[in-house]
Amino acid sequence: MVRCQGTALLTLSLCILSVFILSGCTDSNVEKGASCLLLGDHVMAREFFAKALARDPRNYEARLGMGKALLQAAAADERDTSAWRDACRHLFAARTLRPSGGINTLLSQAWSERGRVLVQNHDTVAALEALMQAIEYDPKRYEPLNAAGIIYFRMGETQKASALLSKALSLDSGNVTVLFNLGMIRWHEGDIADAHGLWLRALKQAPRDEAVLYWFATAEKRLRQDAGSTAP
Repeated sequence: MVRCQGTALLTLSLCILSVFILSGCTDSNVEKGASCLLLGDHVMAREFFAKALARDPRNYEARLGMGKALLQAAAADERDTSAWRDACRHLFAARTLRPSGGINTLLSQAWSERGRVLVQNHDTVAALEALMQAIEYDPKRYEPLNAAGIIYFRMGETQKASALLSKALSLDSGNVTVLFNLGMIRWHEGDIADAHGLWLRALKQAPRDEAVLYWFATAEKRLRQDAGSTAP
């Protein structure tokens, strides 16, 4: 039993709806597109950004805005893979115009969301490829590391799963989901003491989590049984 992060793998709303910074831009179409984007109207936003790009294909704010609008469209309809691909194309162009860690983070979230959709569609190989892309764009985000670790674990690749989840834990040492999943791998490997320790850390963060409570109690019972069987 492993579990994904409750709100992460996949939600782009916070990044897409973040404050749109117009770096000295005077194009009114970009301003109108940004306003529509913040209102969640990706249809009109795309129209305004398209007008700005028709005037100047190298308009950074328009490229970035179009990428965000298309991500919003892809999130609204997960079957619309063309919107997701077009979003990445515009974000790539924006990054070429003005390299930015923020765009890498956005691309990472986009690939993570794509991975989540592919998992739901039972396309495990493609999902794993998408998640590895997400990790490549932003190796400091624990969510794709956790998700990729789960997939590897389910594929029986426990060493790869352990490495990814250990990396995720190094980025967020108190994350209950990662602690729980890494504990499951240790349990599967037969390292009951380490699993117990990981679940104890998770329990301190989430004392009412039923899954953590169950597996922590199970590990504690097993450790007591093992201690009793080795007692003189």
